[in-house]
Amino acid sequence: MARAWAAEVDAALAAAWRPRFNVAPGQPHLLLRATPTGRRLEQAVFGLPSARGSTHVNARLETAGTRPAFREAWQGRRCAIPVDGFYEWSGPARARRPVWFHRPGGRPILLAALHGPSQGGATGFVILTGPANAEVGRVHDRMPVILPEDRLEAWLSGPPPALEPAADGSLAARTVSPRANSVEHDDPACLEPADPAEGGPQLRLL
Repeated sequence: MARAWAAEVDAALAAAWRPRFNVAPGQPHLLLRATPTGRRLEQAVFGLPSARGSTHVNARLETAGTRPAFREAWQGRRCAIPVDGFYEWSGPARARRPVWFHRPGGRPILLAALHGPSQGGATGFVILTGPANAEVGRVHDRMPVILPEDRLEAWLSGPPPALEPAADGSLAARTVSPRANSVEHDDPACLEPADPAEGGPQLRLL
């Protein structure tokens, strides 16, 4: 990842890094941002504290630049969150089934995000969301904003570029193990294809 995005790696991140399969709010994850000396991959916490004592995990792309909670970060603390996919959920409340969205070829995805100070002096982040594309729209009307590679530099350090929903056909989807429903599970088994015998809605591999 450091080579792909010409970034130095923070020593604390390098020491603590391990593959993640189910990252929940309040947990650590890696973050890519611009510094005066270049791009940097470092460890951050998923979520930013709100004025009401709760935690923000998402910010709407359409309003983040004007909302008091995110306006300052929009102007000067934009970042990207590297992932290889993200979950949305399908089905009734008592039988929610995780659906994993990812690139068909397995390439990493950069999610547009904003960072800021979190509790205990840590850095936190929120992920920007926008209208869903055709694939995600089958289970949810919104999705994380995916940064095109050619807009990464402008997003990190220039005037914010225009961002649109991911192109239709750019993501693949499959229903995966219900292990992903619990934050206690964070292992490769979370991405195992769902067992049809377990019931629940199924999505074909696109």
